[in-house]
Amino acid sequence: MKYPILLCVLATMGSNTLQAGIVLEDTPQDVAPIIKPIDVPNPKDASAANAGKTVPVTDSVRFLNNDTLHGSFIGSEKEGVVRWQSLEAKDPILFQTANLSEIKLDSHHPPAGVKPPAHAVILTNNDELPGNLVSMDDKVLVLETWYAGNLSIPRMMVKSILPLKTSASLLYEGPTGMEGWTVGPRGMNSKSWIYRDGAFISTNYGIIGRDVKLPNLASVEFDLVARGNSQMSVCLYSDRTDNMSNCYMFQINGGFIYLQRFSQNGSSGFGEQVQMRGDLMRRDKMHIAIHANKDTKTIWLYVNGNVVKQWTDPAEWAGKGTSLLFMSQPGMFVRVSNIKVNTWDGQVADARVASAKSKEDNIKMENQDKVSGKLKSIENGKAIFASSYADLTIPLDRVEQITMSSETTDVAKRGPGDVRAYFAGRGSITMALESWDGKQVAASSANFGKAVFSPDAFQRLQFNLNKQPAAGDNDLEVDPGGDGGDSN
Repeated sequence: MKYPILLCVLATMGSNTLQAGIVLEDTPQDVAPIIKPIDVPNPKDASAANAGKTVPVTDSVRFLNNDTLHGSFIGSEKEGVVRWQSLEAKDPILFQTANLSEIKLDSHHPPAGVKPPAHAVILTNNDELPGNLVSMDDKVLVLETWYAGNLSIPRMMVKSILPLKTSASLLYEGPTGMEGWTVGPRGMNSKSWIYRDGAFISTNYGIIGRDVKLPNLASVEFDLVARGNSQMSVCLYSDRTDNMSNCYMFQINGGFIYLQRFSQNGSSGFGEQVQMRGDLMRRDKMHIAIHANKDTKTIWLYVNGNVVKQWTDPAEWAGKGTSLLFMSQPGMFVRVSNIKVNTWDGQVADARVASAKSKEDNIKMENQDKVSGKLKSIENGKAIFASSYADLTIPLDRVEQITMSSETTDVAKRGPGDVRAYFAGRGSITMALESWDGKQVAASSANFGKAVFSPDAFQRLQFNLNKQPAAGDNDLEVDPGGDGGDSN
């Protein structure tokens, strides 16, 4: 319907002000539908509505499109929906989990007085559950936890068991945060390295170092994820924690590893660089182990349990300190985790390639002895192990690692709505989230059945796992040059 428009100019008597207005002709017309306005309060009104309430704003939610909001995660009452409280809203906001990437629960912390776990149980889907091992037989493993009581885990879902104890030879194990580490060099971005979920992460140039008191006989191990076109470096026996100085530096660049001696008189290589085998070159995830004998000036490098190279320095020992450093470069994603520094016994490990599929259970002892056979049971702090020559009773406090036969294992199938929850400190669990409130979390999984968890156990939730990197590779989006919110 067309309407004539009348333009009127109105002059106000006694004033020089002119006003113009557009007037619609008073003609009958169709009635427009009524649209109910959305009640979005002004910030001051929302603050008044939340007066007297404790609404922490340290949590954050990130959506699949990388938008981020801060506020407080309240919980979940039904599948596919979470509740979020913001100081800018009177009432909780409902979000569909189909649109979420992750929720960071920086307001959550374990209760005071919680003792460190004695063991970590690694499952076949790479979940890691911290707790105290109660028992294990041919059917089930029972793990005592502060956050969910006793969890019963089918044996077929268990990949390995790690005692989390401090042995006499252990000098450092972590990381568990940034405390004790120095980020440098001076004048560079102090957030070039951040801490998240038991790992140091960097995508910019920077050095992170710590005086770990490296002895004359030293063993350094760590897990490394490295992607990009530039190199990353590992330095041993440096006399500084904020920069490379008087040390030995391993340069890792693609499929090549090169060892340099770095001193105040300049850096120099000795021996040839190493090109890793094809199967190792194609992996961006590696377990690195370095053994050093200062007295003989000899250094051994292991990658994924295999001896890659042995170097002997023909000149004076370059390392003048006892510090360990990691250096990253721009354009490269680096993730360093599971760092262990020990006093080494001087014994060179067997260089045989480990089979990807083990037909037997294996126990690695604290003194590096290894036994293969059948783990019959664990009870009262002792493992009963049947080997080819005898049944052995082994105290768990002498065990470094138990690895289960891969021929008798199974992997829990991931559901479309499963959530990956990260524990404070170390470990993660994949589960179907049934409900979450301020007191408890109800969840289920083929790994543990149905269980009730304490909400304070978790510091991060990851949604839409089919759109996320695999467990352990979930920090690719991190920009340490940003606000450093994860630097702990």
